[in-house]
Amino acid sequence: MDKKKKAALSKQEDIALTRAMLWFAAAMVLEFLLLLVNKYYIGFTTDSASIALAQVLHVVIRVVAVLGLAFGVAAAIWCRRASVKSGELAFGPMLLSVSAFALGISGVLIVALYAAAVDLLCVVVPALAVLVLVYYLYQKEFFLSALCSGVGLLGLWLVRRGSARMDLVITLYAVVGIVLLAVALVLTLCLKKNGGVLTVKGKARALFGKQTNYLPVILSCVFGLLALAACLVLGNTAAFYLLFGLLAWLLLLLVYYTVKLM
Repeated sequence: MDKKKKAALSKQEDIALTRAMLWFAAAMVLEFLLLLVNKYYIGFTTDSASIALAQVLHVVIRVVAVLGLAFGVAAAIWCRRASVKSGELAFGPMLLSVSAFALGISGVLIVALYAAAVDLLCVVVPALAVLVLVYYLYQKEFFLSALCSGVGLLGLWLVRRGSARMDLVITLYAVVGIVLLAVALVLTLCLKKNGGVLTVKGKARALFGKQTNYLPVILSCVFGLLALAACLVLGNTAAFYLLFGLLAWLLLLLVYYTVKLM
């Protein structure tokens, strides 16, 4: 590899790392806000000052929910226009749009589910931050494998931590998740058949390399599907053991793809 190619590759790696760190920082800010909400809004005491602060947060959360969704839409429009103008996805507007939507959706969930939503978001936000790091720093097939396994893992966690108030949410999540994982499985099989190339409207795009091992991705889709099916059929005890089984699978994937990077 000549100096120019090395310099270009190094620049791409620096850009990827910078973007990963920005996504991670945004996720940690949201996690910090969720912890504050959990302490001062969910876990407020009978002290008058604590009650007054909880009442203020009661209003603030609803305002943030509305403004977050509104700013998210505005930033998404900005992102589309900037992307069309530059010919590539505009990272800055996309980061703002996703961050605003994350605040808005978090506010809506807290209003609807109260403490259960905070517990859920405190798990989902760090998990998504880790997935972003995987996307930028590891092979794309590892990202897809981790995503599919994570969908099943979250379903199992919801069964373990859920309540009667969460039954409808868990059922809807499992049904939607099964559909999405089935689509991911079909997509993976198509990519395997076509050498990692996906053709949409006559345009071919290489998503995976020719030497990609598709077995971990296929197994991750299958394990995710089985986990979500277990969420609908089996009880808490089964979900507990399957939770650790899926975590072990993710750890195995991490070791496997880390070794492949070396």
